[in-house]
Amino acid sequence: MTRLINKIKHLPITLTGRFIYSFLPYRRKIVMANIDQVFGNTLPAAQKRHLAKAFYSHLATSIKEMIHLRFMSDKTLRERVDVQGYERLMEVAAQGRGVLVLTGHVGSWEFAPIGVVANFKQFKGQFHFIRRTLGSKTLERILFRRYYQAGLRVISKKNSLQQVCDVLDQNHAVIFVLDQHAHLENRDGVAVEFFGKKAGTYRSLASFSRHTGIPVVPAASYRLSNGRHILEFYEPIPWQDYGTTQESIYRNTLAYNQALERIILAHPEQWMWFHKRWKLK
Repeated sequence: MTRLINKIKHLPITLTGRFIYSFLPYRRKIVMANIDQVFGNTLPAAQKRHLAKAFYSHLATSIKEMIHLRFMSDKTLRERVDVQGYERLMEVAAQGRGVLVLTGHVGSWEFAPIGVVANFKQFKGQFHFIRRTLGSKTLERILFRRYYQAGLRVISKKNSLQQVCDVLDQNHAVIFVLDQHAHLENRDGVAVEFFGKKAGTYRSLASFSRHTGIPVVPAASYRLSNGRHILEFYEPIPWQDYGTTQESIYRNTLAYNQALERIILAHPEQWMWFHKRWKLK
């Protein structure tokens, strides 16, 4: 923990980040409450504020990058993104049953994936993100034009079961973003500990791993101090059976949350702290 405190203490803060924190404090109460939940009394109040300012600095940089991305050439993009742990993804893909990828809102989650596809043209059209699409198809095309041009695909969360099965049958990769609240009432989510407190977490990833036997590959993108981006794939998490379906879904989802915790603590300023992650009473 001492190492983490020292790391947070030295996180870079931009003038824009300071300005947003002080004068345009978008969801600052939520940001500080989430930081309190994760770090509790182990992090001094001054370091918690420093982390919040570093997060707003990261957010401002990410917005600037998204604007630049619209005008950036593939060559420049390729030169700014590196891939690590790629062999872990390929080992799972070699089984021919598809790939299940776990990730969260860490780093520049738009910038790095597009850069990866730019580096590996042979996988164009083979990465599918599950997310909510915008109500306006026109706005969706405008905001995510470069995203779609790169060959990244989107599976709408609504009625996604068959689409996920279809792309897995083609040995494609499906990316599950697991760090946002999932409702328990409609059985989308299950209450699972995340940084010491139960949070509504989507059960879909564990359900697919259970039914297909495909291990889950954690992945995250993060920005380095020199402005380069890394997309890293981590050690796959195999399905573990715990006797009952309910216990198995819970235990495996807990393992996914723990993987996300490690990713977030490695780059704490680059997680989206303004999400209302803990909504359960």
